Amino acid sequence: MAEAKISLKTDYQDLFYGNILTVKSIKLRGNRIMRYIGNKTRIIDQIDALVEEKHLSGGIFADLFTGTGSVADHFKDRFTIVANDIMHYASIFAEAKLLYSDIPTFKQFVKRFATDPFTYWNQYDYSNERAGFVTNNFSEAGGRRFFQEKNSYKIDTIRAQLDTLLADGTLSHNEWVFLLASLLENVMGVSNTSGTYEAFFKYWESRSNKTMEFSPLTFEHLTLASKNNTIYTEDANSLVRKISGSVAYIDTPYTITQYASAYHVLETIALNDNPDVKGKTGRRVDRKMSAYSRKKEVGAVFEDLLRQLDFTHVIISYSNQSLLPIEDLLSLVKRFAVDGKYELHSIAFQEYSNLNSSQKGNGHKLKEYLIYFKKDLQVIKSPLNYAGSKDRIIGRITENLPQHFSDFVDAMGGAFNVGANVVGTGKTFYNEKDPVIYKIEKQLLDESHVDTIRKVKSIIHEYHLKKEDKESFNRLRSDYNSSEKPDPLILFVLTLYSFQHMNRFNSHGDYNVPVGNSGLTEDVIKRMENYRSKMPIGKMTCKSFEQISIEQFDKDSLFYFDPPYIITAAAYNDGKRLNAEWSEQDELNLLTFLEHIDKSGRKFLLSNVIEHHGQKNTLLTDWVSSHGYNLINIGTSGRRYQRKEVLIRNY
Repeated sequence: MAEAKISLKTDYQDLFYGNILTVKSIKLRGNRIMRYIGNKTRIIDQIDALVEEKHLSGGIFADLFTGTGSVADHFKDRFTIVANDIMHYASIFAEAKLLYSDIPTFKQFVKRFATDPFTYWNQYDYSNERAGFVTNNFSEAGGRRFFQEKNSYKIDTIRAQLDTLLADGTLSHNEWVFLLASLLENVMGVSNTSGTYEAFFKYWESRSNKTMEFSPLTFEHLTLASKNNTIYTEDANSLVRKISGSVAYIDTPYTITQYASAYHVLETIALNDNPDVKGKTGRRVDRKMSAYSRKKEVGAVFEDLLRQLDFTHVIISYSNQSLLPIEDLLSLVKRFAVDGKYELHSIAFQEYSNLNSSQKGNGHKLKEYLIYFKKDLQVIKSPLNYAGSKDRIIGRITENLPQHFSDFVDAMGGAFNVGANVVGTGKTFYNEKDPVIYKIEKQLLDESHVDTIRKVKSIIHEYHLKKEDKESFNRLRSDYNSSEKPDPLILFVLTLYSFQHMNRFNSHGDYNVPVGNSGLTEDVIKRMENYRSKMPIGKMTCKSFEQISIEQFDKDSLFYFDPPYIITAAAYNDGKRLNAEWSEQDELNLLTFLEHIDKSGRKFLLSNVIEHHGQKNTLLTDWVSSHGYNLINIGTSGRRYQRKEVLIRNY
């Protein structure tokens, strides 16, 4: 490359070497607002006020659709930031603003060229440079009027030289990132567009006539709360399955405008990969499209995002012109918020208009909303201790739920640890074949916890129950077994004081577990107090899964099955639990029933074990393979009987 000989006396000298840059000076530079769809610079004060009102600080703040990174930049002095966007150019902005607490010094660059990069490239002679990808595809020379050639040559040259200087060590990685982010921002200042790259003006707009000034990236301040900030370039719905924190900020695309199309030029400059392009605007063939900009998909992906969030506080920016009506979004929010409570704040302003404004309300006034709620993250644990309960792996089960479902049918409900924690858009239906378990669960769910706890304590007091008190325990057990109409609460109390909290019956149907060393603990009381279903309960039934009529549920329903595992040694699989022995034929009947669900167009999810203590359930593995169902290993569960769990699903 040609090395320009220029004076050190420049406007940028004090900014980058010789003097220390102050926070105040940065803020003076940060008044420039990028012409970017959904840019939140105009409402950052309202977002900040909400954060302050809720006394949120510290911990992890996730900006899941970061765009140009203005929100993440604003809060980086108070939180550890996780910034994400599916677009690569957005990750460049985010890295430049969030990973470094100092302006790059460009020592090697200054040593080599005797000036800073901005002065160097602003005074550079571009007349001898060859046309690059931008000139050949996005200037008049390439048949598209995004840039005048004087600017396209400058963009091509700077972009190519950035990679060369990085490779030869003249620029460090963070210096390269800062300069690339600066270039991307400067490019937007001379684009012959209304702000996006879905179209260009027929004639040259005034700002596109200007010669691009290569100037430093604008941002709010330098101060970092943490050096552990992280940048991702992932689908947000996938990312939230892997991260957790204090605050999640959500600013999804609102309209049918795909950012991959609206900003394809920025993406190509950022990647510098000379892609295949097509169409009037030269859009990338391999564009990353967002489901949030597809009307048929937006509801499902929003539902999935809210379900998978593992963040205490959630703030959503939204618009009254969004594809998903605000009423529908709020209905989803109520499902996932603590006690169904949320706050809605309305902000009115004139919308940003582009050549596709007809898609977004024709430039009329719109309302921007801020939605705040606390996510219901509590794992509901059944008060009933039960072999095979899934309370320890609820998170892994939730990760593997479909993006959208209405009713949830817990077909072999047991202690209801799964059904109680699942949230869809409909109701939860509980079914359990074992009548004694069914009656306990119905009692626990139907009656207020205050009344239930009072009755339980009354039984304990009447029989003078204590842990390891064999005499008192046997008297209660005898009274239960001899009763013509056994009280399910008495059985519940028996399980609290029994050996390993087992539910076991002999061939005559009598409860036959001996006394144990536990009882009504504070943990059990707390579980009784908190016991509920996160979805409204549609119906509770006591019958075999084969008696469930799947046609009564709509096509969006999800059926969940957690059968006894034929290769494990759970207490309820030893042939001594009332009506509970599980045979190979039972397994075959279940698999046939699942096929029936699949053929009906509905979804199923099956918990099971493939391998255990050298045994393998080949019946199940062969069935999964032959039907092409998805098998997911989810880890070990079980307190007394450790086993490696899998999930099998037809979606």
